[in-house]
Amino acid sequence: MQFQGAEAIVDVGSIVIKKRIPKSYRIKQLDEKLIKERTKREISVLTKCPIPCPKLINSEKNIIEMTKVPGIKLSDNLETHPEIVKTIGKQIAELHNKGIFHGDLTTSNIIYDGKTVYFIDFGLSLFSRKKEDKAVDLHLFRQSLESKHHTIYENSYKEFLKSYKKHSNNGIEILKRLEEVEKRGRYKQKGS
Repeated sequence: MQFQGAEAIVDVGSIVIKKRIPKSYRIKQLDEKLIKERTKREISVLTKCPIPCPKLINSEKNIIEMTKVPGIKLSDNLETHPEIVKTIGKQIAELHNKGIFHGDLTTSNIIYDGKTVYFIDFGLSLFSRKKEDKAVDLHLFRQSLESKHHTIYENSYKEFLKSYKKHSNNGIEILKRLEEVEKRGRYKQKGS
C-alpha cells in the first residue's frame, strides 16, 4: 500500500519505506539540503524516542526503512477506546520531557493495537525545549480531537490534559503557554 504526503511517499508492506520527494518549486541545492536535514533529524528522533514508535531498520540519503507497527489508527477507532487519551497524555509528556516535539500530533498519527499506543510520522518533529513548541503540539492534538472526534471531544481533551500535566516536568507552564497560543489569530478558536 502506498501513501503520498506533502513531504514523502510512504510504502507500507511488511516494513515501512519512507522516501522524501524533491520539490520542483525549490532551488535544487536548497531542496537537497532540506531533504537531507529533515531525513537526518527524523532518524535521530526515531532512535531517541522514549515512547512506542516504529524502529529504524535502515536509512540512506532520503530514504528511511522502519518497522511496521501493529494496530489501527486512532482516527478510525478512538470512540471505542476513549480512555486511551490518558495514555496519550502521559506519552506526549514523556516525549516533551526528552526535548522532542512531534509537530503533527493528530489521531491519524497514533496507532493502537489493543495494548500499546504507538506514535508514527515524525517527519515534522524537532528537538526543542521551547514551551511554545510543546504548546503547539497540544493545540494540534486538541484540533484533531475537536474536528475528528467531536462526540467525545470535551471529556477526552480534559482527560488528556490532566494526564499530560501529571507526567510533564513543567506541565503547568506549558498549559499556560497553550492558553496564549490559542488566543492568537491563526490558532484562535471559532467564536473566541
